[in-house]
Amino acid sequence: MIHIDIKDKDLFGNDAGEDENIEVLNSYYIDNPDFEDFFDRSVRLNVVSARKGMGKSAMISRMAYNLKEDDGALIIRVTGNSLLGLGDFQDQDQAYLENYWKQIICKKIILEIGKSIGFALTSDEISMVEISELEGMKSKNIIGGLISRVKGKLPLVNAELKRSFPENLQSLLQNYQDTHQASSVWILIDDIDAKYKDTEEYQARVGSFFSAIRSLSFDMNNLNIRASVRSDVWANLRHLEDLDKWEQYVVEIFWTKKQLRDMLANRILAYVQRKHPESKESQLKISRDYNQIFGLAFNTPIRWKNDDQASIFDAIYSFSNKRPRWMGQLCRMAAIQTKKNSPYNKKIDLDYINQILEKYGKNRKNDLIKEHQHQFPELDKLIDSFRANSKTYTCSTLAEMFDTDFIRGRSVDSIADIDGKVYVSPNDLGEFSYKIGLISRIHDNGKNFTHFTDDPDLFRSNENMDDKITWSVHIAYREFLNIH
Repeated sequence: MIHIDIKDKDLFGNDAGEDENIEVLNSYYIDNPDFEDFFDRSVRLNVVSARKGMGKSAMISRMAYNLKEDDGALIIRVTGNSLLGLGDFQDQDQAYLENYWKQIICKKIILEIGKSIGFALTSDEISMVEISELEGMKSKNIIGGLISRVKGKLPLVNAELKRSFPENLQSLLQNYQDTHQASSVWILIDDIDAKYKDTEEYQARVGSFFSAIRSLSFDMNNLNIRASVRSDVWANLRHLEDLDKWEQYVVEIFWTKKQLRDMLANRILAYVQRKHPESKESQLKISRDYNQIFGLAFNTPIRWKNDDQASIFDAIYSFSNKRPRWMGQLCRMAAIQTKKNSPYNKKIDLDYINQILEKYGKNRKNDLIKEHQHQFPELDKLIDSFRANSKTYTCSTLAEMFDTDFIRGRSVDSIADIDGKVYVSPNDLGEFSYKIGLISRIHDNGKNFTHFTDDPDLFRSNENMDDKITWSVHIAYREFLNIH
C-alpha cells in the first residue's frame, strides 16, 4: 500500500477556490446537477448564491476555465469591489443606480477591449457610456456597438488627451471590431455584496445591480453574465419588487452529505493519481471505494455518537457545517497536529481532530468576524457571550443569556446598530446570531437543522416567540467557547 504524506498542503486542496490551480480544481470538483444552468453556455444569465466557504468562487473559476475553449470570446473576470471602484455610487435612487450599473459594466468591457488592443482606453471621455447610447445599442452585438461608440467619440475628446493616442488607434479598434463582430462577451462577477449591510443604501446599490445585469444580458446580443452573492444577502433582497422575476436565474449551492463525502474522497484520490499514478490505489472509484480512499489518509472506522463503526467522515461532516472550505481546513489542521505529536504516524486519527477543535473553533470565530463585523461592530463580544453557557436555547432563554452576558445593564442606545438597524431588544441579537450561522434550529431528532437561508423569517415567527423552537450553537464553535 502507498503511504500518503498527510502534511502535504496539496492533499486537501486550496481553501480559496479562486486560487486553486485550475487543473487540480477540475480533478477533484464534484459536479452537481443543480449547477447545470450556471455552466450551460446557452443560458445568458445566472447567479450562484451561497454562504461563505461553500464554493461560489470555485464555480466562477471553473466557468472561466471552461470558457477558454471559446477562442473568440472576451472573458472578463472581476470582483464587485473592482466594479464599484470604476464609479461613484452615492445616489440611492433605484432607477438611477440601475442605469449607472449598466454604464459601469459597459465601461469595464471597453477597458478590457483596450487591454486586448494594447492601449488603455481609461479616460471617462472614451469609456463611460451614456444612457442614450445604451438605448441605441439594444438588440445589437455588444462588441460592435461599444467599439463603434468609442470610434465616434475619438474626434471629440480634448486635444491633450488626443495627443496620447497612437496614430493607428482607429485601425486597431476597427480590426478588433472586424475580428470579434460575432464574438460573445462573458462577464464573471464575484463578491458583488462585499461589506454589505442591510440598509436602504446597500439594498438599493446591490438590488439595482441585479436589475441592471438582467436588463443588459437580454438587451444586448452576445452578452452573458455570471455572478455570485452570499445567500444571507440574497435573502435580505428578496422583498425588492424589481427582483420578483429572479428566481429562475439563481442557483443555490447546497451540498448533501454524500456530495461532501465524495468531494473529500475525490481530493484524496486526485492527489494519489497525481503523486502515485501507477499505483493500484489510483484506480479506486469514489462511488464504491470511498471508505478505502479515506483509509489512505485517516484511521477509520471510529466510534462516533454511540456508533462503534462510523466513518471518520461523519465527524468531519459534523464539524464542517456543510462548507467545503471548513472541511479542508479541519483536515489540514488535524494532519499538522498528527505530524507534530506523532512524527511516525502516517494517518489522521479522531484524537488529533479532537485536539485541534479549540483552535479550529477560534478560526471559525475569526471567519465570522471577518465576514460580518461590518454589520455589527460588537460581534466579537456577541460570540463570547455564549462562552461556558448552554448548547441549546429557546427564544426566552436566549434572551436571558444575552441580558446576563452581553447587555449587562447597558442602555438600549449604547448597543451598536445591527445590520444597519437600530438595536431594540435581545431578539435582535438572536436573529443576527441565526443569520450568521452561530445558532441554528435543531429538530427533535437531534440530527437535522434549519439554517437562515432555509427559512429567513423563522426567528421572528410566532412559533419562536412562543418558545416552541430549540436553537443550537453549532458544534464547530463549542470547544473554543467551552460549551459542553
